[in-house]
Amino acid sequence: MIIVQLLFNLAILVSVSVLSGFIDNRYKRDTKVGVVLQGLLFGLVALVGMLDPFVLAPGIIFDGRSVVLSLCALFFGPVAGIISAAIALTYRIYIGGGGVYMGSSVIIASTLIGVLFHRHKKIARTGFNTIFLYGIGLIVHVVMFILIFAIPSPMRVITFKTLAFSILGIYPLATVLIGKILKDQFDSSGRKAAETALQESENKFSLFMNHLPAFAFIKDIDYKTIYVNKKIDDTLGASAWIGLKPSEFFPGEFGARLMADDRLAMESGFLKTEEIVKDMHGEVHIYEIQKFIIPREGRDSLLGGIAIDITERKRAEEALENTATELKRFNGLMVGRELKMIELKKEINDLLVQSGREVKYMIYE
Repeated sequence: MIIVQLLFNLAILVSVSVLSGFIDNRYKRDTKVGVVLQGLLFGLVALVGMLDPFVLAPGIIFDGRSVVLSLCALFFGPVAGIISAAIALTYRIYIGGGGVYMGSSVIIASTLIGVLFHRHKKIARTGFNTIFLYGIGLIVHVVMFILIFAIPSPMRVITFKTLAFSILGIYPLATVLIGKILKDQFDSSGRKAAETALQESENKFSLFMNHLPAFAFIKDIDYKTIYVNKKIDDTLGASAWIGLKPSEFFPGEFGARLMADDRLAMESGFLKTEEIVKDMHGEVHIYEIQKFIIPREGRDSLLGGIAIDITERKRAEEALENTATELKRFNGLMVGRELKMIELKKEINDLLVQSGREVKYMIYE
């Protein structure tokens, strides 16, 4: 009979693991709402188990609450554990009977053991494997077995004989079974969260690169283009370069020079150059190109590049240089004219002196 009742409780525990995963997908276990909902769920399941337990004697009942409460605290932490334990403890006290002290003690002990191992720093490294879960289950139910002494003495021997195998044999295995299901839910939720975070990161990268007002590209170790952003594709049709080397999409001297620059950048780690390129409409632009190494742990490095259109800047610099040249030439002409005027004034003054007249011009040198 006890085996049948235990199987019934295990069926309930399997259902709670499914519901727990459902909650975890919507309200993460690291949020207050998620923790509270998990605590309420496990507490209600412990209560359901006590509604149809194995009854050894009036007031002396056995069910799967020790498994439920220890796993709740283990997987979801002290807050969820306390909530579930409070629900179970309230109902167990309400039931009363000769096993109330043992039942209440089992609820408290199971929760405390789960919390203790949840907070243990090495748990993250064990990964809730089978041996670890079995060890938790065994500890919880050895404590439960010891707490049988809290039952009134006339029933202790009967309890030991009737339940020893179930408590120390089947209950730890039940902990492993339900724990593995919860772990799978945990891993699935973690993978989903990681995938969501990765997708969000990729979306941010794409948005940034597609709105970057500059060319951006990435090449592999063989100098083949593996990524171009929207700006360079719209301007130069660079999507056609994917999988190709510069010498393959720019034949001749220009492509060979780009290949040489790529090699130099890969060897030195950084290279800045300027190139004149025609866009798809035949307009000539001048680009300042910076190429740099992108290291990857355990994998070949990549070559990244950013190209900025400096055509207008170059035109402005050229115009400024032309203006400076004209000013220099004009200044030279003006200085030469002034020197000639000084010489002419000197000659006039000399002539005036020779004729006995006063000098006409004051000359400052």
